[in-house]
Amino acid sequence: MAGKLVITTGSSRCGRKELFLPGFEKYCAENGTKVKIYNVGDMIFPWAWYNIREELNRDTILDVNPLAVDIIHAAVLRDIHSSLKKDLKENDAVLINLHTIFIWRDVWNRVFNELFIRELIEDGLSPDMFICFIDLAEDILKRLNETDQWRGQKLTEDNIWSWENEEANNTKALTYLFDEKKKFFVMPAKQPPETLYYLLFEPQRPVVYAQMPITHVTAQDLKRVKQFIEKLRKWAVVFDPLTIETGPVERAEGDNEQIRVRHNQTAYRDVGWFIPQSDVCIAYYVKVVFSAGVVDETATASQLGKQTWVVFPKDYSPFIHFRATPNRIFQTPEEVLEFAEKEFIPWWTKKWQEKYGEKTVSKEAIINTTT
Repeated sequence: MAGKLVITTGSSRCGRKELFLPGFEKYCAENGTKVKIYNVGDMIFPWAWYNIREELNRDTILDVNPLAVDIIHAAVLRDIHSSLKKDLKENDAVLINLHTIFIWRDVWNRVFNELFIRELIEDGLSPDMFICFIDLAEDILKRLNETDQWRGQKLTEDNIWSWENEEANNTKALTYLFDEKKKFFVMPAKQPPETLYYLLFEPQRPVVYAQMPITHVTAQDLKRVKQFIEKLRKWAVVFDPLTIETGPVERAEGDNEQIRVRHNQTAYRDVGWFIPQSDVCIAYYVKVVFSAGVVDETATASQLGKQTWVVFPKDYSPFIHFRATPNRIFQTPEEVLEFAEKEFIPWWTKKWQEKYGEKTVSKEAIINTTT
């Protein structure tokens, strides 16, 4: 069976290479899964030396004539393309790491990957999945400023937020090149490595977005939330907003404009990316507090036709009942886990089997994978 082909994107220093992929490679190796990763940006430099004896400087590569860089970039992609059929036979997954845009000297410069994707389609090498990696803008900016290449660009948090939005939008646009729907996920770089492993090799798992109040709860409350999320991971792919916290947005000494941008980015990330890519959204009120975010997310999930579950410890508002999927309101996390094992997973597995036939596993395999 041919391996999975994945196109990944993200801003420079988004955490893809620094945080996520090393753990993913290790996790795959521990599970006997072979993965090959192409870092296109890194391949430009040896290609230029071996083929035209030009020693390009990484720190100034974005000052080089754009046409020359585009030609080298296209040549690298052509080399990857020529090896892909062999790579996919020899590996369980092949990842091609790209960028779709850069900001340099205050100008946005697109990287055009569309021709490469079209050539893959024509050659019967259609990617199975697109992933755009993101991280907290503050953390990305710190990593960029630790390098000689980026320190002098004087980028701001606003630049990084915009860069991440552009990468996500451009990556999603690539999925429209196909006649069939392609899987597209926005992935925080601090998600556990098994997230991508499950998406690729255990696609029968439902994708869950974990909702919870954050602003008005204690560290002990969040510890309970994290424990619940770990239990959900026994049978689901869980996207956890705690893996990309947006920083101390409420500090009195903070810049009001910066706080506004962070708030908007937080809200859009959750309702614009995480909820649409999920099958089930679970709102866990670890205690009864007002949370505009959870309320809005639940309404958004409901209006997008998602399975909408709520864990609320006391009597709940009619509006929770109105937005939650019927019979999906629970008082404790334990009730959720019991319902999932006894009712939801059998139902989900049956639906999967009806849609994909032999491309599935039993509900026991789903539940027991990580136990």
